[in-house]
Amino acid sequence: MDAPAAVLALILAEAAIGGLVFVWLAPTWGNLRHGYEILVTATLALMAWGAWASLQSPMATVAGDSARALSLTTWTSRGLAATAILAAVAVVVLAVRIQPVVGRIAGISATVAGVASLVPLAGLRTLRDGAGGWGLGVLELVLGAILLGAIWDGMVLGHWYLVERRLSNRYMVWMAKVNVGAVVAGFGSVALSSLNAPPCVGLAGAELSTCVSTISPLLSVGNMTLLIGFGVMALIAVIAGFNLRLANEGGRSIQASTGMFYLAVILAPAAEFAAKLRFF
Repeated sequence: MDAPAAVLALILAEAAIGGLVFVWLAPTWGNLRHGYEILVTATLALMAWGAWASLQSPMATVAGDSARALSLTTWTSRGLAATAILAAVAVVVLAVRIQPVVGRIAGISATVAGVASLVPLAGLRTLRDGAGGWGLGVLELVLGAILLGAIWDGMVLGHWYLVERRLSNRYMVWMAKVNVGAVVAGFGSVALSSLNAPPCVGLAGAELSTCVSTISPLLSVGNMTLLIGFGVMALIAVIAGFNLRLANEGGRSIQASTGMFYLAVILAPAAEFAAKLRFF
């Protein structure tokens, strides 16, 4: 992979899309003040915009001269732009206190647009792996989105308990359970990356002489990206166990659980970055 910015775009896109799923389709809707949706969605809209912006130049390197790859990247770009715009609309609608249902429709629409954008993005795998790579590509992106989105929303939700101090801990317990599932998804994402080409091999299977210098010599050694990915995910799994225990205790333990999410927010992108170096 000779375009690390494209990998960064994948991470931002996954976090935005996964986060939108867990904020607009979660049991927190209608039970928390709408400031929660405003706060989370605003950050996710910025992530989606960042993913769109990050894709513009590096994807030209990934696509090369392939007309099919160019078409796939164009549709991906449009989907991410729609995601960012619709998410921003949802934030504005809720902020100006129009009917909340309108905001939720915009939020769900942003979620659908984001998920749809993963399909053409995963299609880039077909240029190297043939038709069979498409389904695996979608699955790998979805699993990464679950990991990053759940952890980000969990951290923000933990902070929201400082706003609504009498809020039941059942929502944090729900998020902690989702986080356990997200850890499983994260392991799956890293495992699937083992089926991809090493980080220094391009879409056509050719060795990329500039790969080491543009990313890191360490990551080009054997299966180092897999070792890093699985190692970091093991740490996140330990954190998920603490989160579940602390969330069930409630009270001040919610703050401790939020602190655990802080650590996970730092570690999860590192695991996904290691895995997605092999994606294209």
